Amino acid sequence: MSYARTVIANRARSNTRSFKFSDQRITSAVLLAGWLAYQPCAVLANGEKATLEEVTVFGIRIGSATAQTLDQLPYALQRANAEDLERSQTLDLSEFMSNKLTSVSVNSAQNNPLQPDVQYRGFTVSPLLGLPQGLAVYQDGVRINEPLGDAVNWDLVPESAIHNMDLIGGTNPVFGLNSLGGALVVSMKNGFNYDDTEIEAYSGSWDRVVVNAQSGGNRALSNGDEWGYYLNYSYFEEDGWRDLSDSDADNYYATLSWRRDDQTAVDLSYQYADSKLIGNGALPIGLLGEDRNAIFTAPDITENKLNMFNLELSHQLFNEVRLSGNVFRRRNKTESFNGDGSEFEACEYAGGAESLFEEADDTEDALDDLLGIDLDAICDGEDPSVTNFADLEGLIEAQAELAGLDPEDFELEDVSDELTGTGIISDEAINNRSRRKQTSEGVNAQLSFDQDLFSRDNLLIVGFGYIDGKSDFAASLELADLDPRTRSTEGLGVGTFYEEAETDIDTQTETMSAYFTDTLALTDRLSITLSGRYNDTDITLRDRSGESPELNGDHNFSRFNPAAGLTYAFTDDLTAYGSYGEANRVPTPLELACNEGVFELAREFAIADGEDPDDIDFECRLPNAFLADPPLDDVVTRSYEAGLRGRYENITYQIGVFHSTNNDDIIFQTTGRSTGLFANVDKTRRMGFESAVQWRSGSLDWYVSYSYLEATFEDNFMVLSPNHPNANEDGELAVENGDRIPGLPEHMVKLGGDFEFVPGLSAGLEMIYNSNQVLRGDESNDLDTVDSFTVVNLRASYWITQQLQLFGRVTNVFDENYENFGLLGEDPDEVLPDLADDRPLFLGVGAPRGGWIGLRYRL
Repeated sequence: MSYARTVIANRARSNTRSFKFSDQRITSAVLLAGWLAYQPCAVLANGEKATLEEVTVFGIRIGSATAQTLDQLPYALQRANAEDLERSQTLDLSEFMSNKLTSVSVNSAQNNPLQPDVQYRGFTVSPLLGLPQGLAVYQDGVRINEPLGDAVNWDLVPESAIHNMDLIGGTNPVFGLNSLGGALVVSMKNGFNYDDTEIEAYSGSWDRVVVNAQSGGNRALSNGDEWGYYLNYSYFEEDGWRDLSDSDADNYYATLSWRRDDQTAVDLSYQYADSKLIGNGALPIGLLGEDRNAIFTAPDITENKLNMFNLELSHQLFNEVRLSGNVFRRRNKTESFNGDGSEFEACEYAGGAESLFEEADDTEDALDDLLGIDLDAICDGEDPSVTNFADLEGLIEAQAELAGLDPEDFELEDVSDELTGTGIISDEAINNRSRRKQTSEGVNAQLSFDQDLFSRDNLLIVGFGYIDGKSDFAASLELADLDPRTRSTEGLGVGTFYEEAETDIDTQTETMSAYFTDTLALTDRLSITLSGRYNDTDITLRDRSGESPELNGDHNFSRFNPAAGLTYAFTDDLTAYGSYGEANRVPTPLELACNEGVFELAREFAIADGEDPDDIDFECRLPNAFLADPPLDDVVTRSYEAGLRGRYENITYQIGVFHSTNNDDIIFQTTGRSTGLFANVDKTRRMGFESAVQWRSGSLDWYVSYSYLEATFEDNFMVLSPNHPNANEDGELAVENGDRIPGLPEHMVKLGGDFEFVPGLSAGLEMIYNSNQVLRGDESNDLDTVDSFTVVNLRASYWITQQLQLFGRVTNVFDENYENFGLLGEDPDEVLPDLADDRPLFLGVGAPRGGWIGLRYRL
């Protein structure tokens, strides 16, 4: 075989090409209008329809194991396999989805490449605690949404070990809790779907170094048994393009597999991951104009250590009945360290006595303007008549009475008695430290019945699931000094801790569920799918310190969610689908322990303990503090979607619409740059349009996509946003029905393609356009938005020999300065008093141009 033919053969190892669509005919008018969106589905390279491969949910395997075809799926599906991920040269799964998949965007709130907020159809899946998580995420049947806040850590999903991934659109109850906007299902490699040995390494900008090594294979024994193995190691490190932003991550993944006579399959997998990620967050706009690489305060460190075991089993009980399921244990220990600006003010009186005030800025101005009291001079020891806090209180009371004003309007809160540790006082900065140990254990089992019903093809799947998620959470707040050059607090903690911000709590979330899905071919062209899932969830919170009984709580949420869908094949090349579904997500322990009902409850406990209820703070620091535990309602999403999908000659394409309404949606209301609380909102809505086209001819394979998203509040309400210039005296904004939800672009366009110049040499391009988005904290839509942006990436590869490949990639080719996230924060003058623009506007900065080159070797 010639070298050229060998290269072609190597690339044809997988029959399924990525970024293909199922069959449909689309009008030229729609194509010319540009209503196109890229939607990869399982279609063979020769254009024939393919049966879907394993789409795994709780061990459900839709496809070859159940004979369900793409034409019978009544919802949108985007699929990518290992070849697609490798060709893209993306760092991780989140970057791949952002660059390639329809209706997917990211927010760089943390500015770490492994910590983005990924958004699909306006629903979020993110590693950041406090964000409402609207997608369910599974890895080989294991739910990897963490127990405490349903967050997903992208650094714990090694891209090189992924066999395929499926992004399922719509509200589908079979995928369980959090599948409000859809589900992301990741299937990992094993010795039967990967039979090779390969190592790759690349390096380049920001001193990034990535190494991936993998090996897999299988062997048949004389007794009919087949054994397989798969090993993977992934390594990442970089200094980061922002200052003081070095990160690293290690992932080890292994699978031992056994097969017998195509009847029984067993896979035992283990994963260990260890990462340290630094993401120093958004920049105030004044600092952004001076230096895009700078940091405001630092560091923001997240360290993860993961151990996960998963045992999957599938067995053919009878000719048309199959049993499958899995048992798993997942334990992730996360430690975070966040240096931030101080909310305190230190006071050293004449004679040397000291006090520490909390959030005294507004009161300080009022004391000076209305009472003639210069607090700065007093706290610098310049007034010999004020030698302690009692003297200061007396002075305020006397001056207020002379002015005919109420002394309580000028009350200062001295928190000195709530300090522990060394007793050294600093008001320059604070260190927020937290530790959370999250353990998920569970079992899933299901039966698949591939039997005719009324002489028509019918597939029935029934299943049961149980998951027990435990969280051990502890947090503290330490006073710290601030390096004036780097604005970092690392190593500068003074050893004094604010007792009121300390938290020590256990949470447990137990969910039992039963589900079914049934697909019946009513005719040769018309199929109906009915499904439903019943979820029963118990959430328990317990204070371990003995100091915060208001944290204790027990909650139960139960609901049955139904769904129904139809597909109709007009021709072999044109299929229509439509569906309705419901799903819910229960409030997380984090949300239950920090919401707008905490104020009155905490006041009641303070009164019962003989304390001043006015000392209760109406906020919590994310992710580092809880307050109390009155319940929130669970979020219920009702969703409709419809579309067409098909093929015309070498063109495949899809067009669809969706409409999702969240009832009792939970939002985070800010009381500062990093503090706030959760509240139910009556309704929010996400509706839109997505379409897609791809054309393959000879050496050229290209795609183009367009999606439109209208994400709005469907209620009139007041929201906390004290840093907003239009906030009232209580720090609230009036949100009106129809206002846009922050952080989401309305328009997204993605296009790209690959061209093979000669066998073995190819190049690719991708372009991503996102329109503007509303600032977080501007729910009333009063301020300027974050600007739209366009980013272009290039890549190329060349097979030097049959085993050795050279590849390279350049991102943000035109080095565009752009931002993809924005929020209203605290006054930056507290940390940087000399900024020319001191607006409390913080932006998430997009990465500058970067380039990498590497080698891949296959044995």
